[in-house]
Amino acid sequence: MGAFLLPRDNSDVSVRRWVRSVLEAQGEGMLSNPRERASIADWLMADLDPRSRLILEALEHRYDEGELTLLQDHLRQVCSGVPVQRVVGWTEFRGLRIGCSGDVLIPRPETEEVVGWFLEGMAMVKGDEAKRVLDIGTGSGCMALALKAENPSWDVVGVDVSEAALNQAKTNAIELGLDVTWVALDALDSAAVAALGRFDGIVSNPPYIPSSEVLEPHVQDHEPALALFVPDNEPLRFYKAMVPLVTSCLVSGGCMVAECHTEFTKEVADCWKLEGAQVQVLCDLQGAQRAVRLIRS
Repeated sequence: MGAFLLPRDNSDVSVRRWVRSVLEAQGEGMLSNPRERASIADWLMADLDPRSRLILEALEHRYDEGELTLLQDHLRQVCSGVPVQRVVGWTEFRGLRIGCSGDVLIPRPETEEVVGWFLEGMAMVKGDEAKRVLDIGTGSGCMALALKAENPSWDVVGVDVSEAALNQAKTNAIELGLDVTWVALDALDSAAVAALGRFDGIVSNPPYIPSSEVLEPHVQDHEPALALFVPDNEPLRFYKAMVPLVTSCLVSGGCMVAECHTEFTKEVADCWKLEGAQVQVLCDLQGAQRAVRLIRS
């Protein structure tokens, strides 16, 4: 795909109009949706200058040639199907700017809801002392970092089998000034997880998509398979590995929440129905079954 001609006027208003027109002219895939196009346009402009549109208009802000050339390249990538988060290298997650290289799953709005459900569950955990929480399969560290940012006194641990993912999580933590412990560890090794000690809460967004499932190209081609897929014959492999953690890691009254495939939430809930545990299937804002929460008695 060739480069798009730069706008003649470099004012903020004109450049925004130009970005929207380029995206609309493509009109394929995600760009066929007007709301998606508007969101992507705002994203690209925020990467150039994070100040609000109203402020930039009031200042009659103008972009230099280098900024416009960068924007031109970003537009070319987006129109070729690369997710805008990959193009700019970051996304917003519960108010935090999270770096998301190609080595980690791009944080989704649904996962923000999972953090909210986890916090609701943690509010049920008895005791006023600082809590210790574990994020299994932390990826970019988005959940661990959001939990730490919103609860500075908590001791937060994030684990992942991917060293590349942990490097991104560590970079994000440094840039945000948040103190989280990162550990290289296979989530399927329940004994290794248990060796980390006791936790008041456990949260996870593990791989859960059957390997034969066909995803949208912007996901299939630009997300790490390690963070997405499980064997067709073992869709619950990570959730089953979490079952022994209820007794080995989770304190009495503790909370465990995991994001799930919408077709397997009930099976996960059944898998987690242990003696003395309260298990609940949770639905996202679109009404889809999205997660399972366990409270240990």
